[in-house]
Amino acid sequence: RKQRSARLYASITVIVLLVALYGYALAALSLRSPGPRPGDALDSGLLFVLLVPALNEERVISRTLSSLLRLRGNFLVLVIDDASEDGTVAAVRPFLENPRVRLLRQPPEEARRGKGHVLNAGVGAIRRMRISEYFGAENIIVTVFDADARVEPGFLDAVAPCFADPRVAGVQSAVRMYNADANLLTFWQNLEFAIWGRVMCRAKNLLGSATLGGNGQCVRLSALEGLGEEPWQAASLTEDLDLSLRLLASGGGLLRFCPSATVWQEAVPELGRLVRQRSRWMQGHLVCWQHLPRLLRGALPLRARLDLAVFLLLPATVLPVGLASLLSWQQLLSGVGGWSLSGLALTYAIGFVVAPLAVAYLARVEDRGTLRSLLHGHLFVFYSAVWFLASVAAWWNILLGRRGWAKTARFAAGEEEPGCPAACRSQDKEVL
Repeated sequence: RKQRSARLYASITVIVLLVALYGYALAALSLRSPGPRPGDALDSGLLFVLLVPALNEERVISRTLSSLLRLRGNFLVLVIDDASEDGTVAAVRPFLENPRVRLLRQPPEEARRGKGHVLNAGVGAIRRMRISEYFGAENIIVTVFDADARVEPGFLDAVAPCFADPRVAGVQSAVRMYNADANLLTFWQNLEFAIWGRVMCRAKNLLGSATLGGNGQCVRLSALEGLGEEPWQAASLTEDLDLSLRLLASGGGLLRFCPSATVWQEAVPELGRLVRQRSRWMQGHLVCWQHLPRLLRGALPLRARLDLAVFLLLPATVLPVGLASLLSWQQLLSGVGGWSLSGLALTYAIGFVVAPLAVAYLARVEDRGTLRSLLHGHLFVFYSAVWFLASVAAWWNILLGRRGWAKTARFAAGEEEPGCPAACRSQDKEVL
């Protein structure tokens, strides 16, 4: 039995180290990824149609619309109310005096079917406007903003140059949290998105395996129309990832990540709600395994297909990685007084896989100072408990056949002026 346990622990350790190797390989590759050249959205010839799905968003929708209306460039804002029961519609009405803002209200019998269904309704409204007759579907960029989004006026200026390449079907912006300093959970969420976006996604631009990630995603209308009348899967728990994989598998165009465009959103400040949100994301990710055969047989470069396969399979490692971390800490604490250098090194490698990346980001991008960066970078390991619990919940839901879609409630954190917070008005430095 001891031998079997030892073999199992060794196998899990190998998985942990392989996952770590994958992450640091992407981090190293990201250093070679050039950002898009600055451009001018005013002269791009593009029309951005900003879709804002809204379900009981009274607390945040006004500040979001105020932020979007300060954007430079050629754009329309389409708010899609999904049968809200609060004052969402009343909060939107004053903005309808601006000719750039439209409101689409879903009838009750068509509402509450998930975010994908709402976005499809938005694309249907764009078709009814017949604006593609004037701009061309390839020059209309459908951009999705959640109802808690805040952006800088130059967001479209940053995104537009990416679409100068006619092969590019979609672009994902960076995502950050405007309430990052509310508590440790919100701080860790901001750090999670910063590391993923600024490090990992830059590498995926080179590999050709970038995907769309919800808030701040921009897609050509022509690419969406290539997927049929309803490009987003209404029943999907992760409609953004599902859309990305179908675009890539069908040869609908390239996807890119734009690190110079940032959308700021509200982090979830409560553990229970955060675990439920992440379990939905995890479950949707697991369901997207259905796209693997088509992706692997597709025409994408081999490096892109391999990276997408690894990315899709990563959720399967969350449970073993979490268990390995717990076992390594248990062994370390039970062996007090008999520690060896190799044992300590292995415990650190398993228990603090992402700590060096977190420390580098905090020290070089956010100027948190060496000691604070070291402290917060290593405390970040405890955030992995969120994904561990979310993984357990996701697998449990799959086993029980549960696939319900539940929206994450907003908390309307902060009372600063509309737009993104002071933190996002400073220029980010390059990571590492």
